[in-house]
Amino acid sequence: MSIRRRIALFLAGLLLAGVLLSGCERGAHSRDAGASAEASSRPVVGFSQVNHANPWRIAETNDIRKEAARLGYELILIDGDSSAQKQVKDVESLIARRVDYIILAPKEFETLRPAIVAARDAGIPLILVDRMADAVPGVDFLTFIGSDFIDEGERIAKWLARKMNAKARIVELRGEKGSSPEIDRAIGFRNIIKKYPGMEIVASSYAYFERLEGQKVMEEIILAIGPTFNAVYAHNDEMAIGAIQALKAAGIKPGEDVILASIDGGKDALKAIIAGELGASVECAPRFARRIFDVIDAHRRGEVISARIINEDRLFDINNAGEFIHDAF
Repeated sequence: MSIRRRIALFLAGLLLAGVLLSGCERGAHSRDAGASAEASSRPVVGFSQVNHANPWRIAETNDIRKEAARLGYELILIDGDSSAQKQVKDVESLIARRVDYIILAPKEFETLRPAIVAARDAGIPLILVDRMADAVPGVDFLTFIGSDFIDEGERIAKWLARKMNAKARIVELRGEKGSSPEIDRAIGFRNIIKKYPGMEIVASSYAYFERLEGQKVMEEIILAIGPTFNAVYAHNDEMAIGAIQALKAAGIKPGEDVILASIDGGKDALKAIIAGELGASVECAPRFARRIFDVIDAHRRGEVISARIINEDRLFDINNAGEFIHDAF
């Protein structure tokens, strides 16, 4: 075979290899694109959480994460680090990413309005969970899913009035300042005790839904007014448990010298009820992811969504705490 012939065959081989290699590369890019398209076809849900500073928040996030995975949704979780301003930016970030739905647990009632309006204007359905904000459900956002916080405060006040024979000097530990649970639980409680002249709030301070803060604030109140009170109303279990520790350290017996009641119905609270240290806790369960994703699925089917979806909450005391403790968060 001539040298010219050999060179021609060599060049033809190189050309054929190049074509085959090019075809393989195009095929690989096509598969990648196909995989990306398949992944992006999954509905994408963004979740802006207040923080993960207590068991309630952690339980709520885990519940939503598990349900999203079960249903095949892609979940983008952003921790607000207890900052309303950061939450506004977090929601704006989710809008920029063009997620299909946004779940928002707002830190404060008023501050989150700009983020909610921005999602509305971008055409992204937004669901408020466990806390309300300064916007109109069914108009500015898709729906609110959570508890009736005023009712929770009223139920605690009624329980305390019965327990104390309508005579009590009460210390109130309030939650996250400016949040809808803090505002409404205070309103609900006062709606009832104003009917009883013998029931009086003698101290009221913010402990921000945190156990250590509840202990610290209770210690400060004991130093300020001494053992001149005989009841504590805490806006959540964490603050109540912190208050119990402060009372015990001061030589005051919770459940005997001072009657305590709170809200959330968590496992530690039910243990405290069984131990006789906490009197009662109204349920405010963090596990309602099933309802959230039922709403999303219904909305995707074009169904009409209720503007408010309210959870049915139970009251736990010594009569039923043992029955429900194994299911508590």
